[in-house]
Amino acid sequence: MVKLPQKSEASPAPRGAAFSSVRASFLTALIDRFEMQGRSAQPLLNQIGISPAQLNDPYGAIPLPLFVAFLEAAAGMAGDPFLGARIGSGLTAADMGPVGIILSLSASIGRGMNRIARYADALQGGTQSQWIEDPDRCVFSYRISENAIWPRRQDAEFSLASVTTVIRDNFSARFAPQEVHLEHPAPADPQPLERLFRAPVLFAQPINRLILSPADAARVVRQEDEGLLATLERHVRDVIGEASPIQDTRSAARAIIDANLGLSAITLDRIAAALHLGPRTLQRRLAADGTSLRKLLEEVRRDRATRLLDQPGARVGQVAQALGYTDPTAFWRAWRDWTGEAPSVRRDGRP
Repeated sequence: MVKLPQKSEASPAPRGAAFSSVRASFLTALIDRFEMQGRSAQPLLNQIGISPAQLNDPYGAIPLPLFVAFLEAAAGMAGDPFLGARIGSGLTAADMGPVGIILSLSASIGRGMNRIARYADALQGGTQSQWIEDPDRCVFSYRISENAIWPRRQDAEFSLASVTTVIRDNFSARFAPQEVHLEHPAPADPQPLERLFRAPVLFAQPINRLILSPADAARVVRQEDEGLLATLERHVRDVIGEASPIQDTRSAARAIIDANLGLSAITLDRIAAALHLGPRTLQRRLAADGTSLRKLLEEVRRDRATRLLDQPGARVGQVAQALGYTDPTAFWRAWRDWTGEAPSVRRDGRP
């Protein structure tokens, strides 16, 4: 079963903002944790251009590039490449605001993550957040839609670590994802992240993901207070807004490709089943939109391949594997067809 409440391209900025942004409450929680380590965040805020007035309204909008820049600069000031993950691992459900509290009160991880996906993009414009369930695995995926916002390692690790911590605090202290996927290159020593997540961590992936077992996602740990949850969700909708559900088949199919790329085969039958459609119905609807599953898969692969090849130390074979190619030669041929050059040309930055 697939939950797809968000658009596959850049989501609308939070209400009242005309740019990709994050709610001020996320930044203030992050600043609090940073300053608990005995450092002042004010010099960084001054350097990046965030004023104290912007932090007064917890629902105010902070430009997403500035939020990401603050995290990267804070890690540099602290001399801690894992700062984002460490701060994320110290957050509570309350630090995430009403959305975090909604997750903490849900009966199961799956129900809570479905709700998170419904509201995450309203809290943080210019991002993609998806929760997908199928018999083999459950996937929470997150990425910043704007490729120009880079580097963004700290934001990715902060986001996945904070979700993991809230799950542990409210569902099971022993919780561990099956795998963690991160879109940036591997650090010199990935062990601190592996210890934090208690799971294998894969780098240079198409998208940031937490992979959960269906059993963990479905396990009921509490009876929901339906009245309280309804009140909280109403508050979120009224004050923050809600990401618009995907309406067209093309966007829905692309969203599923986004979350599953490199994890499992992208087939017509699989995508159709995820959308509760027959394969022929899916084909007809995509054709009416002027596309096909093959074209959508190529679009996503080319977009992700461009970004992955631009990363320092990129290896063509690893990029091919991350994009779901079983044979690196097949990726080489595909890239040649798209661009007229070998992948190594893009990777090495030659004209």
